[in-house]
Amino acid sequence: MDTTGIAPFTVCECSACQTEVIIPFKLDYLLLEKYVDRISVLDIYEGFDTSTSHLSRIAVLDNGIHQAKEFLDIAKEEGEKLISLKHPNICPLMAQDVILGNFCAVYPLLDGYLLSDYDPETQGFLDVEKVIDVLHAAALGLAVAHHKEITHHNVCPKNISIDARGNVRMLDFFQSRFVYQADQMTGKDHDVIKCDSSVDPYFISPEKAESGIEDKRGDVFSFGVTMYFMLTGQYPFVGSNLLETVYSRVRKKKRKDEIFNAQETSIITPDTVAYTPPKNPKTLREEISKAIADLTMDCLSYLPVKRPTFSEIITIFNLYKAEMEKQETVVAAQIEMVTTKTRAIPKMGKLGKK
Repeated sequence: MDTTGIAPFTVCECSACQTEVIIPFKLDYLLLEKYVDRISVLDIYEGFDTSTSHLSRIAVLDNGIHQAKEFLDIAKEEGEKLISLKHPNICPLMAQDVILGNFCAVYPLLDGYLLSDYDPETQGFLDVEKVIDVLHAAALGLAVAHHKEITHHNVCPKNISIDARGNVRMLDFFQSRFVYQADQMTGKDHDVIKCDSSVDPYFISPEKAESGIEDKRGDVFSFGVTMYFMLTGQYPFVGSNLLETVYSRVRKKKRKDEIFNAQETSIITPDTVAYTPPKNPKTLREEISKAIADLTMDCLSYLPVKRPTFSEIITIFNLYKAEMEKQETVVAAQIEMVTTKTRAIPKMGKLGKK
């Protein structure tokens, strides 16, 4: 099909077979076929990597922006760090390269669905054991990343994928880390960061909400919010708007009358939004075990030092799953004993001589 003179991303139809095609934008071996989103200074596309013959998700750095060189340095540094991060539960960075003057980060395009597709209003509660299986797999990937001192910075349901074969993978390490580092470089006001589309305000850690800075223990908090939501269908921290939602997890340090005055009654800061500890998930859903409920609350600890590591989280998941398997074995044995047909047993005669 001759596509000469047709602008990239135009949807066309083949005159011979009526197949719908999208005219790609070619960057050497990368074919950008569909524009998806803009996150910070990264344009996200779906396309095709002709060097590997893989459908791909491609992040392209806008090189026409202010401080383009500094952003490029961040992208290269993050790309070099993440290219070696491999684990079955992490979506791998397949390539990072400057192509025709454009920095590109290339991930495989996964099938399946995201945990963010879960809608508690229409789906109700999810099966507890299935939720734990998925989060256990995600925790394994995050444990490997943390062992390499790599923090994700945006752990939430939209960054956890389950493909068509049931494989669980953590997504978007590159763009999450790039956005975090870029915000640190530009000194971007963290109030703006928290309402940015790249960061989900319901899953952000309190230290990042307050200062814009977090370490890998911030991932644990966000993981705890994810666990809370997937198990109960509710968020542990909620405000009347996005900024209040962000600051609802930050402990207030001053009395309201020290903050407000007659002229300024609508200021939203960490000091003016009340901190309300989340309800224990077991009070919202009785079938959640005490061990899992306690783990969730530990992950949501306000102080980072009180949160467990992912190695400790995995240990608790393993113990929980072992206990569930043990209970299932006992129940199965009991059912078998009840349902097995009774058999007649002949009586033994006297053993003496006749």
